[in-house]
Amino acid sequence: MSFSQELTKYMNKLNCSQQEICTVSGVSPTLLSRYINDKRIPKANSKYLNQIIDALYQIGLDKKIDLSREEISDTLTNSICNTNYDYNAIADKLCILLDLLKISSTDLSKAIGYDPSLISRIKNKERRPADIDAFIGSLYDYIVSISSDISKKEKITSVIKSSASIEVPSTAFRKYFFEWMLSSPHENNLTNIETFLYKLDTFKLEDYVSKDFNKIKIPTSPVIFKNSKTYFGSTGRKKAEAEFIKTTLISKSEDPIFYYNNMPIEKIATDTDFKDKWILAITLLLKKGLHLNMIHDIDRPISELLLGLEGWIPVYMTGSISPYYFESKPSNFIHESHCVSGSVALSGEYIADGATQSTFYLTTKKEELCYAKEKAKYYLSKAKPLMKIYKENNRVEYETFLKDLENYGYTAVKKSNFNNIDFLVSKKCIIINKRNTPEIHFVIFNKKLVSALKTFLDI
Repeated sequence: MSFSQELTKYMNKLNCSQQEICTVSGVSPTLLSRYINDKRIPKANSKYLNQIIDALYQIGLDKKIDLSREEISDTLTNSICNTNYDYNAIADKLCILLDLLKISSTDLSKAIGYDPSLISRIKNKERRPADIDAFIGSLYDYIVSISSDISKKEKITSVIKSSASIEVPSTAFRKYFFEWMLSSPHENNLTNIETFLYKLDTFKLEDYVSKDFNKIKIPTSPVIFKNSKTYFGSTGRKKAEAEFIKTTLISKSEDPIFYYNNMPIEKIATDTDFKDKWILAITLLLKKGLHLNMIHDIDRPISELLLGLEGWIPVYMTGSISPYYFESKPSNFIHESHCVSGSVALSGEYIADGATQSTFYLTTKKEELCYAKEKAKYYLSKAKPLMKIYKENNRVEYETFLKDLENYGYTAVKKSNFNNIDFLVSKKCIIINKRNTPEIHFVIFNKKLVSALKTFLDI
């Protein structure tokens, strides 16, 4: 039986209400309701699970119903542990770890004794490990063996649990590692939200600027792409995007950049070398002082959406981006990308029904560039703001917005494990306030993100 079924069974046996359990346990009514309705499952040995077990045992004592705490604990814990594993989620987390620690599939296969092709198929969700516990145990041992420096430890603990205080290796870390790898999709979403917020909480713009901006130079080569060219496939996509960035950087134009891409990202996401170069390219564009109007594709799983947003945190913190989204895709049959700067345009297409071919067209031709800019304007006119970003230099505008928001009413929320961010929650939006220098406020309007954040905040 599932956790929700076992919990409901105990409630019926004790003849107790949800409110009674909430009063005794201290668990919020919203969270308990999600457990009962099978919308959420607590982690084994978690604080919330123990609170519910203690509450059921105490209610049993008060009503003179013979139930031992051990029986309740074993039944509820086993219902969690016996839940079918989500192998797609496990594959996603494997990719996250390998990307985070710059581990190749070849290195991992050598270390844990798996065939490299099997590792690749597991990552691509084409195969499942025969013994999932043994696979995760071997993965854990290898990660521990290479986590000698502090930076790697902090990266790992920021993903597994939003605190760098867990000692690596330790019994506690091993437990958290297994729970994270085997957690349900819903718990996985919560983990990704917590990880995203933790990275936002700990991000320091001054460190980013000093480490990345000051050590690189904007290229000034007179060689610049001219005319037009067509590229094909994922390799062509990388070449086309690299040429787009280079041409934009070398150009004298200071026009803002438009970027929209709803194409599949799985193959690109596993190419860590390309991702590193892409981050460097964005850093160069920022240093040049260009503004980015970006339409995010939010028609993705919330975990994938949050992972994508993490990479844009530095851009968000500089205030050099205006993020948007479409309520519905322009097309359900064709994935596309459309990127325009003052000097070059890049467009791409990918057939949605499983085709492996894609095409990308790069151009600097005047007439085609004018059309691409008009298309970008049209897209922006149809898009909605994903979030509004207020920095210190537009404090008056932010305070005016807050005053208008009072008509809807909002609640201030602070999470103890975040030192530099707090939240204002209303029916209209959620505001994430980053209080340390530079102070910045993210007003999130998108219902999908708002709902995910409210779930995480237990509201």
